[in-house]
This record gives sequence, C-alpha cells and structure tokens, in this order.
Amino acid sequence: APVAAQMGAAAMWGGILVGGLAEMLIGASRMLKFLRRFFPPLVSGVVIICIGLALGQVAVRLLVGDGSAVNFGFGGGVIALIFLLQIRFPHLLNGVMGRGAIFIAIWVVGIGIAGVLGEVNWELVAQKPWFGWPQFFPYGGPGFGWEFVLPAILAIMAGYLGSMVESLGDYAATCAVAGETYRAQHMNRGIFAEGLGCVVAAVFGGLPCTSYTQNIGIIATTRVASRFVVQIAAVILMLYGLCPKFGALLVAMPRSVLGGVFVLVCGMIVLSGIRLLAAAPADNPNAFLIGTTLICANGIPLYVQFGLGKAW
Repeated sequence: APVAAQMGAAAMWGGILVGGLAEMLIGASRMLKFLRRFFPPLVSGVVIICIGLALGQVAVRLLVGDGSAVNFGFGGGVIALIFLLQIRFPHLLNGVMGRGAIFIAIWVVGIGIAGVLGEVNWELVAQKPWFGWPQFFPYGGPGFGWEFVLPAILAIMAGYLGSMVESLGDYAATCAVAGETYRAQHMNRGIFAEGLGCVVAAVFGGLPCTSYTQNIGIIATTRVASRFVVQIAAVILMLYGLCPKFGALLVAMPRSVLGGVFVLVCGMIVLSGIRLLAAAPADNPNAFLIGTTLICANGIPLYVQFGLGKAW
C-alpha cells in the first residue's frame, strides 16, 4: 500500500512481478537448506508464538467490535458451537461434525442466526452477480502500463523477505502439527510455490500471496493435514472466486463471527509454537532468548501504537 501511494499502482504491480520471480528463483535454487541452521525449533517456536499473539489481537478486535452484546453473542456462539462439536461430540456422524466444526459454526451462526436477527447485509449480496470471469492484467501489464521502478522493487522485495522468513516458521509449525519431519525440501518447494502464486496474482491484478498462519490452527483443530484435501479445497476456492455473490456473503455476515473463529485459531497457533519450544533444553540461554523475544515482540508494537515514541 505505501508503494502504491507514493509511486503509483503501476510501479507496485511491477515490483510484485519481479519479487514473485525472485522468490521462485530462491526456491528453485535450493539455497534455503543452508539457512535452515538459523531456524532451529527454538527460533521457529518463538516466531510462531509471536505470530499467534499478534494475530490474536486482531481476532479479539473483530470479536469485540463496538463492544455491543450482539457482537459478544455471535462471537461467543461460534466458540461455543465449535467447542460442542469438537470437544463434547467429536465422533458425531463418524467425526464429520467435529472436523467440519469451524465451517458449520460459521454458516449456522454467521448466516443462519445472524440472518434471522437481521444482522446480515443481504442488499450487498443481492447486488453482486452469480458469475464473473477474472481478467488478465486488468490494471495494465509489462510493456503496457506497468513500471519497473528500482525503489519500488526494493521496498516490495523487503516485504517478500519478511514473508519468506515467516513462511519458514509456518512450514515448521505445520510439520510439527502434522507429525511430519521438517526437511529442506519443504522450504524449497514452499517458497517456490509462493513465488509462483505471487506471479499469477500479479497477472490477474491481485496482491502477493504467502502462507496463511491461521491455517496451522485449522490443521491442529481439525487434525486434517492431507494434501489431497488441500487440493480439493483449492479447486473449491477457485470456483468460489468465480462467484462474486459468495464473496459478498462472507463480507455481509457480522465480523464478530469471524473474530470468534480466529480467536480459537490463534490459540492453536500459539500452542503449536509452545510444542516446538518444549523440544528445546530448558537452560538459561534458551530462557533468555524466549523471554526477551516474547516481551519485545509484544511490547514494542504497544509502545508505538499508543504514541509513546513521540517523546523521543
């Protein structure tokens, strides 16, 4: 967003394309295996916990909203329904209800109950068409509108670098949750796929894509880590992208519904990080690293948020 605001959208998409190609090259070169020594389970665990706590703040803001009883009711209802389906009745319908608890809770509370109470913006849904084709280069492209500006490319590459570091932690957490040994091939293939996704996103006028940390919590919650399931979900999402009305439906439901889901998901992310830390020796150097990192990672954003840094 800052790149687009200062240098224009044409420079932004040019930087996205270059950054995506560079990320693909990094993944294909297999150089990440040499960086693996810098990301032991201890470091990955701390990073994942910090990510979970940071996302948890966003989740709580979505859940609370304006502080009304309605928001707490929807968010609490989602959490309660997921608890019942996953904890109290996990084997209902041969486990289908337990594994699909998040999906079911969103539809029952976010669409069903909220719709009956008049909290769903049906006008927004009605305005959107049922079908819409994506467009190639809707905002210009290489040679006909895009600009390749070095400052914009460097700024976006910094974002790509941060994304890759976060993704390496996500891969480690996913392997820990799924019971898989974390190998160098996971890093190389994952980064290559993310770079490819960013290039495709730029072609269709989208924004860069990266690993979605909340999905770690979903895997831990549902206990489903099958790649076949992910592939089916990808096809469903592609079909979903062709129907603007379904996208509007998610936007139209109360935000506190998604907030309730994210609170649980972020909790599972933090738990994944704690499991990685449990594998590290409980000595003083590790305690120093863990404690200092967690305090600074959560304290510095609050310091900046409340404007105390202006005193400097």
